[in-house]
Amino acid sequence: MWAGRRENRRARPGRLGGMTDSREVHDFARDIARRAGELQLSRAENVGEIVEKAPKDVVTEVDLLCEKLMVDAIRERFPEDAILSEEQGGEISDTGRTWLLDPVDGTANFTKANPMYCACVAVLEGGRVTHAVVAAPRIGDLYHARLGGGAFRETNGQTIPLRVSETKSLEYAVVGADLSLRGWGRSQEPGLQKVLFDSWQLRALGSAGIRGAWLAAGYLDVSVGTRNTAWDYAPTVLLVSEAGGRATDLDGSPWTVDSRGLIATNGAVHDEVLEALGSG
Repeated sequence: MWAGRRENRRARPGRLGGMTDSREVHDFARDIARRAGELQLSRAENVGEIVEKAPKDVVTEVDLLCEKLMVDAIRERFPEDAILSEEQGGEISDTGRTWLLDPVDGTANFTKANPMYCACVAVLEGGRVTHAVVAAPRIGDLYHARLGGGAFRETNGQTIPLRVSETKSLEYAVVGADLSLRGWGRSQEPGLQKVLFDSWQLRALGSAGIRGAWLAAGYLDVSVGTRNTAWDYAPTVLLVSEAGGRATDLDGSPWTVDSRGLIATNGAVHDEVLEALGSG
């Protein structure tokens, strides 16, 4: 099971239950993300066995426990829905609702007691992300969005609407991207180098979920992801869009689970980022 990530697979289960209210689904998504975050906190000083499932890609006992918590809850509440999760794999429904799960996003941070980790939950319906939740327990924040319902941060008993930054140009933008300098000269990266060199500052957080949430909150201006893992990127797509930003594939086309990557921005600098990415 730990040999590597499974490909996104499509299937037909997960037919939409017409009687299921969108708010019910959203509240449930928030609940399982929050519970996974609480489990992460309870094991922060005892992550258990660490296995390297691929070079420099690790999974812990806590990843698997959080995944089981979320999958079991979904199976009990919505038994007809499809599930695609980072460790177990799974399938994406062509006809109904799919849950995309990253039980511990930022596992490398988690193993080093770095607080930048979270649980990510997203719901996909008809090819669109309709619900997204990022629970960052060490930071004390829970970010969530519902299609057409806005994006919010819950912290210290308060619910705060999210809004992207007002930065107008890449020159003054703070860019979030997780990079390894090893193999930096690969042919597919000149465009990414140009984006980074043309920007003001870089933030490498080690968690795609937190990076997207922080973009939606206005703490970052750009988020760049050059490999497409749906459970990582789907939350960003909805959080940023509902906060007034823009999220696309690397070529500017709409993001899908089959995209090559994800460019998410505050909207104002999006075209400039795409131009830099394409001209590198």
